[in-house]
Amino acid sequence: MKQLVEKIIRTSLILTISFSCKEPTINNTHHPSTTVVQKINEVSLLSKLNDNLLFIGDSLFTGKAVLIKELVSKYQHDTCGFIAYKDSVLKAGFEGVKIVGDINGNKSNDTVFVLPSFNYCDEGDSYYFFDTSLPRLYTDSYCCRPDNLFPIGDIDEDGISEICIFYSSCASRFKSLIAYSLKKKTWKAIGRCTFDIEFVEADKEKRVRKMGKGKFEMLEIVDKEENKKWKRFSF
Repeated sequence: MKQLVEKIIRTSLILTISFSCKEPTINNTHHPSTTVVQKINEVSLLSKLNDNLLFIGDSLFTGKAVLIKELVSKYQHDTCGFIAYKDSVLKAGFEGVKIVGDINGNKSNDTVFVLPSFNYCDEGDSYYFFDTSLPRLYTDSYCCRPDNLFPIGDIDEDGISEICIFYSSCASRFKSLIAYSLKKKTWKAIGRCTFDIEFVEADKEKRVRKMGKGKFEMLEIVDKEENKKWKRFSF
């Protein structure tokens, strides 16, 4: 039924207002954001989307309107339609930026932030970087936060740091850490571990460790902490 509804939505020219990038509390109480659907023609919808990008660039950031439009437009596809939002919804879901250190090896700190999907092909939030040489990291989760992304060092020693995200499906008590490496201008998943927040807090930065060139371990805990296990990966 959900897939049918999504197909119907994609074939209609509508304005969908729904965005929250808040991580649920530890007791997993999740309150879906209110969605308002309004019929609107394509020209008006595209105009509203442009207004959204200007609002993000000029109001949520300062003097970043051109950059934000460039970043979002890069991942918009002609066949995916447009999604636009009320400014108040964008502002409520915005959690600022996080400085994550030098990812691409250019001796400058990189900055990450989260934006919602602006088309119907993307079914989740994305992590973006101010440095346009770093591609966005698309997820299928609506519970992304800038603090959920962190570097894990240059594991394959190619001059570019690998990254990891704390991944949440919002409602489930089972969470994940997913590691990525930048290959051919795309973030490729290279490792994943699961943990149950009923037993352990995230403590994410301490649960990934390099073991050698192209080799690392991730700590997995799915029941009692004494049953924790380091999972080894190589790429």
